[in-house]
Amino acid sequence: MTKKIIVAVACLGAAIGSAQTMDTLRVTLPFATKAGNVTLPAGEYSIHELKNSVLEISSEGHKGMNTFVMYNEVTAPNRETADHTKVILRKDANGYQLQTIWLQGQEIGFELTSAE
Repeated sequence: MTKKIIVAVACLGAAIGSAQTMDTLRVTLPFATKAGNVTLPAGEYSIHELKNSVLEISSEGHKGMNTFVMYNEVTAPNRETADHTKVILRKDANGYQLQTIWLQGQEIGFELTSAE
């Protein structure tokens, strides 16, 4: 089973805040992507931190579609700060999985917990 990590989306919104919070991000998922237990169709989404360790992912174009996912806060390798906000998808034999969100200017990220 080949695993491939790709930077798949450009965040259209800004991530601002302390090392433990983020503002709403607007992202485009170019592929159907699994987030938690839900497969999100390709399209525009907002990602918002509800409370510590929970993110809400809401569809911008799919009527009423949203999901809640758990995350673990992770530190960037070598504690380097991200030069821009980015969402990382992992591709494996089962498709794409939302893996990590890195915040511009922060050395922390949000690693989504696997649904499996």
